[in-house]
Amino acid sequence: MLIAVPLTDKNFEEDAKAIKDLGADAVEVRVDLFEDKSPEKVLWCLQKARSLGLLTILTIRSPQEGGKEVPNRKELFERACPHSDYTDIELSSQDLLPFVRDLVKGSGKKLIISYHNFELTPANWILREVFRQARRWSADIVKVAVKANSYQDTARLLCLCEKEEGEKVIIAMGKYGKISRLAGYIFGSVISYAFYRSATAEGQLSLEEMVRLKREFYP
Repeated sequence: MLIAVPLTDKNFEEDAKAIKDLGADAVEVRVDLFEDKSPEKVLWCLQKARSLGLLTILTIRSPQEGGKEVPNRKELFERACPHSDYTDIELSSQDLLPFVRDLVKGSGKKLIISYHNFELTPANWILREVFRQARRWSADIVKVAVKANSYQDTARLLCLCEKEEGEKVIIAMGKYGKISRLAGYIFGSVISYAFYRSATAEGQLSLEEMVRLKREFYP
């Protein structure tokens, strides 16, 4: 299980060094939250992270799935995808998905196709359809992040996703899903996301907590 930490361009170099020292494996470069969204700034951040020995996840999250509007989104994907170990794009971004897929595959990198629901954990048939569609679009990793409104939601999500073939990222958001960020590994999740400095959502674990728990439960 890799531990990834989302960062923006604010204090990027300082924070990237800090999370590396604390035990992070990867940095999620959240371009939609950048103040400077120029391709040059994004490429600099990717290069800086990789020079520190961190894997990179390029994410330009759409407003429909919790991100911010980025007018030059297509250009940023075009310039940055070939320089990132992973690129994350939403299944709902059908207008850009074929373009980004071809860029990532042509560069020999890994494609994460993601699905988010901030209100609830959908029915099982919907979650299975997410996996089916994402695989059809040649996802290397399918990321499913949904809101758990009970412990039963978390258990159902983990058990369903465990049966899906291939690499995946499983996140049950909210207080009832907190355990998924650690236990997901047992059910096939390959990346867990932790925060540095301050949490942005309920249920997140700090990088320090995640590293400690990973060492304790997955020696």
